[in-house]
Amino acid sequence: MDVPHVLLAPGFARAWSHEVPGPVQPPGPQGSPASGTVESPRHDGLPVAAMLRAIWWSEDFHPNPATGLPGKVRKRPVPSSGGCYPVQLRVLCGDGCDVPPGTYVFNGTGFNGSGGELLRLRNHDDGTAPQGGLRAPARGAVVVLTVLPQRTLAKYHHRAGPLLIADTAYAAVALVHHAAARGVDARWDAVAPRPWPGSVPEFGLATVSLGVSPARCQQPRHDRIAGVSEAQLAARRSCGLSRLRARPAADAGRVVGELLDRSLLSFPQPAPSSCRARVLSAESLRDPELADRCAGQSWVRSLDALLVFEILGTPTPAAMWWTATLAAHILYTALGADLPLEFRPVGGWTGSRCGWTTLHGLGVAIRKPLTTNHERAANAGQ
Repeated sequence: MDVPHVLLAPGFARAWSHEVPGPVQPPGPQGSPASGTVESPRHDGLPVAAMLRAIWWSEDFHPNPATGLPGKVRKRPVPSSGGCYPVQLRVLCGDGCDVPPGTYVFNGTGFNGSGGELLRLRNHDDGTAPQGGLRAPARGAVVVLTVLPQRTLAKYHHRAGPLLIADTAYAAVALVHHAAARGVDARWDAVAPRPWPGSVPEFGLATVSLGVSPARCQQPRHDRIAGVSEAQLAARRSCGLSRLRARPAADAGRVVGELLDRSLLSFPQPAPSSCRARVLSAESLRDPELADRCAGQSWVRSLDALLVFEILGTPTPAAMWWTATLAAHILYTALGADLPLEFRPVGGWTGSRCGWTTLHGLGVAIRKPLTTNHERAANAGQ
């Protein structure tokens, strides 16, 4: 299988052109069917199955817009562009996990009649990945995050590349923040797109190491990552458009700026020299050109603040990974601190201004007055 052009440099940059995506196509399967055995987790060891279930499973479904009845897409705690949910979780387990060593897939869609469990793949009991190159650690686990690109391609066409990276980043960062709540060492890493063999095209984009030795797991940071509990994950939802105010909260820019500064203290990746993050508050949100630059999403004008992540020059996959992981880290830092903030990722940016191209946005809405919460924002992640 060839890597999709939208994930390679020439096709990737095309996502920011003013070219309008084509009509929506059939999305393809929600998951890649796997032939394996359901493995019931033990009550001791690294809780791999429970951690994956917390970030990638829900008993509830999003309603069908046409009928209002439950549809086919689960209300996962991790956001996804257009509700496409292309990310799949493959797991390489060593010793010390709640399941025996081996290679697994997390059944996040219920394609075998159930769901929310680990399926042990046949012929990979030694903990190797089917495509080779990756092996399970001696102890702990490595989660390989792959994508089914056709689900996002069907809806967004040439703009799919940055959205696939963002979806992967939000899932990876959510898992690391949840691991922190459970006292588990964790690290996320991007990998070059690599095919994962199966009945449908699937490509690995990132890994998360869980419970590996401190020497391998340690990431330089000034502060610790905020832990996010299972209950906090389950409560996360993108801010509802109907709840946005006509006039942004006056103090939102300062509070979000403090959250950005504090989040950077525990963020393990240095910013590329050509990238920056900045806060747009009330005056900037009224810019009539703002919605045009994010695919006509005029609702952004009603946000309390908007974090934008920009690059000086041509967008690259590496810059998009930094951007999306930082946006996700900010979201989960606030969630773990129980801040009265709601977030909505904003993709689909086009064009540039004064040489700066917006890679991604993170919209912020405030649930209640902030007079008693400035100190909490300053201490987020402690």
